[in-house]
Amino acid sequence: MKEVLSFTSETMNHKAVQAAYKLLKQRSNTYLNPKQRSQLRKAVHFGAYCHQEQFRKSGEPYITHPLAVATILATLQVDVDTLISGVLHDTIEDTEATYEQLTVEFNADVAYLVEGVTKLEKIKFRNLKEAQAETFVKMLFAMAEDIRVIIIKLSDRLHNMRTINAMSVSGQRRISQETIDVYAPIAERLGLKNIQKEMEAHAFSALYPNQHKEVEKAIAQLAGNRKKAVDKIRKTIDKALVAEGLAATVLARQKSPYSTYKKSLAKKIDIESIHDLFGVRIIVKELSQCYLVLGIIHNIYPPNENGFKDYIAVPKQNGYQSLHTVVTGPLGLKLEVQIRTEEMDHMAEAGVAAHWIYKSKIGNNSPSLNKARNWLNSLLKLQKDSVSSLEFYENLKNDLGADEIYVFTPKGDVVQLPKRSTALDFAFAIHTTVGSHTENVQINGEIKSLSEELKTGDSIRVKTTDELTVHADWLRYVRTSKARTAIRKELKQIEDSEAMVLGHRMLDRALDTYDHSFEQLDPKAIKRTLNHFQLGSMEDLLKAFAYGELLPSIVAKKMLPLMKQRRISGEYIPKEALTIDGGEGSIVHYPNCCQPLPGDKITGHISHSKGIVIHRKNCVNLLEIAKNNPERLLLSNWALKVKGMYKSTLIVDVVNKTGVLASLAAVIAEQDVNIVSIDQFDKDSGFTELIFEVQVISKAHVEALINKLSVHRDVLNVARKYHEKYN
Repeated sequence: MKEVLSFTSETMNHKAVQAAYKLLKQRSNTYLNPKQRSQLRKAVHFGAYCHQEQFRKSGEPYITHPLAVATILATLQVDVDTLISGVLHDTIEDTEATYEQLTVEFNADVAYLVEGVTKLEKIKFRNLKEAQAETFVKMLFAMAEDIRVIIIKLSDRLHNMRTINAMSVSGQRRISQETIDVYAPIAERLGLKNIQKEMEAHAFSALYPNQHKEVEKAIAQLAGNRKKAVDKIRKTIDKALVAEGLAATVLARQKSPYSTYKKSLAKKIDIESIHDLFGVRIIVKELSQCYLVLGIIHNIYPPNENGFKDYIAVPKQNGYQSLHTVVTGPLGLKLEVQIRTEEMDHMAEAGVAAHWIYKSKIGNNSPSLNKARNWLNSLLKLQKDSVSSLEFYENLKNDLGADEIYVFTPKGDVVQLPKRSTALDFAFAIHTTVGSHTENVQINGEIKSLSEELKTGDSIRVKTTDELTVHADWLRYVRTSKARTAIRKELKQIEDSEAMVLGHRMLDRALDTYDHSFEQLDPKAIKRTLNHFQLGSMEDLLKAFAYGELLPSIVAKKMLPLMKQRRISGEYIPKEALTIDGGEGSIVHYPNCCQPLPGDKITGHISHSKGIVIHRKNCVNLLEIAKNNPERLLLSNWALKVKGMYKSTLIVDVVNKTGVLASLAAVIAEQDVNIVSIDQFDKDSGFTELIFEVQVISKAHVEALINKLSVHRDVLNVARKYHEKYN
């Protein structure tokens, strides 16, 4: 350590470094013992030595940044290992220091925490979003092991936000957006309210400087009008509590500019209409006193209907507890009153950092930490089930920023969900198996759509079926990452299963063309073929056919005995068409350009992006494909019995008069045809063009519908539409 101290003497003598170190000592000396202070001092000198050649964009020695991060941590009164890790958090990433060196000089916990915060700078990513996603996933795993990792990372990000003006404008916007999307919501979820609010304040100013100024100006103007009234209410409440013999601290509070801006946008109201812009917070000693105070407040000021929230009985996911009530004061002034105990207030400001018992990792079972750990474990499961880190990261951002609602199971258990969650989100929140097998739902005793949005207080009963009912359309009306990830996982498994079945049929057909069969294949030939195409298994090969990645004709020839391969010459002409029965699921596509129906003459083609695509034989796009890539054409026909519903578009020219649309819709319904969408265009000649997108079972079905529509008294012409462009 003597060598380190000599090398760092110049750095440590810098005024900015001395000021940063002095502040760190002031914050940490209040709770560290002499031995811990010595350990922290050693870390400061070690960090200064490692970063001695590095400077921030502001021109200050780089060590001022980790010292500031450690000072933020000291404000939370974290343990000494976390403080040391804050000082050293950039050493592995940005200096020659190693994990092993930190273990020797300090301890394994410090080395682990620093490694957990370190970004993935050495890995090459395709783009910035992917880098952010992979970094977050790595941090997530470290967080799950030791939640101190995210506390350090949040403190690091907070100091970066404090000094963000030193960055370029584009850099400020990128960092601020990520902070708003991810880090501030994580701080909120962990109950670190002060860190969250300050992050949001800096990010708001950098992202929307004009709006930030306007909101601050509006709040300042309103404060001039309302401050006296709020202070009068505060004093009235204080006197009333004293008269009842209740010792309490009564404080005036003001909503932050960013929270005000968000609420104004979400509610689509002016800032003047926000009732909790200014409010009163009452802090008492005992839990029972919270409800006594609530009664006293409501005796003085009438409560607003639907303005009461009991977060004591039903805490927020981050452990936050408080009573909230909106009351009407003098001159009709509406304001929010918050009532909580001292312990609840401490928890509201410090969250998981309110309890630090890290010497024994299993020794801390505080409610806030347990909630945080449960949340982190749920994130780990989501990450495991996600297709990629980027998908997980994007889904998580949607969940993090949402407000919460509280709904109930039939047994009365509370389920917390993001605002705007649907009945299907609730089913997946109960269990992914329940969600995947949902048949219908009852909300407050009434059968409702799976897409029905829930509101606080709803009671939901889910009816399941033994059959798997998950459908791709479900992705359009779920809000939670848990539901979205589970649906995608199920759809991928279904699609892979369908792809293998279809791929097998395609290979059988190709082998038959060469007078060979699947049963005749030599294991050595299969292995040789898999190696040639760099595939791990026969299942991968079969899926590759259905997904359009490989042509069965080429692979089938490769699988033949070598002598037979040499004898084959000329054009590949399959003996049999691929039979389409509608049971192939999402693996077979029916494009909008010609909308083929069972009964139409069809030809398929193997698409790189869509897999198997079935066209009508006279489709213009198919003729183009035949000209440019004839080897990708797929002789196809419909099975005698075809499953499912198929999309068709009808153009109906009608007389422009009242009631004609409703009349035609009734005709369509009588033919057992489902209308997907309707478009209407008025023409100059005095008639209207109606475009119906419908679901039918066959060509005969749609022709029967056309015949019915044609004889309608107000219909001038009706025909199937052929789209000019392949979507």
